[in-house]
Amino acid sequence: MKPDFDAALQQHFAAIFSRDIEAFKAHLTKSDTLYTIVQNGHAFTTPSESIELHKQWFKDLNWIWEGTVVHKVVGEDMAMALIKYQYRAKAGDVPFTTWLTYVFQLQEGQWRIVHDQNTALDYAAFARAAGIEIK
Repeated sequence: MKPDFDAALQQHFAAIFSRDIEAFKAHLTKSDTLYTIVQNGHAFTTPSESIELHKQWFKDLNWIWEGTVVHKVVGEDMAMALIKYQYRAKAGDVPFTTWLTYVFQLQEGQWRIVHDQNTALDYAAFARAAGIEIK
């Protein structure tokens, strides 16, 4: 029997909210390739790079991430979720909005992320929050 995609997605969100890197890792592909494309267009290409990126992010206890599923498609062994999220580097900050697309594949009886794409709707706001200087 195929596992419930909505439950898998909510478990992944819970790993993000709780900054639980072990739970986060459990949702990633078993493959050697995992594209994680961040707001500035840089593509990390391996699960280990994505894990390291999130490990560093999870160390910061101030950020607030609030995501809503806008659209999803679930097939026999592939699924995708389009998420729109609000992000604040700390509680008093004005949030900025980002699109996030996850592509999942059914691997070893579990939905696992095989692609992670972030697109900032306001790149300047993202850059300010991330401390990136734009010219």
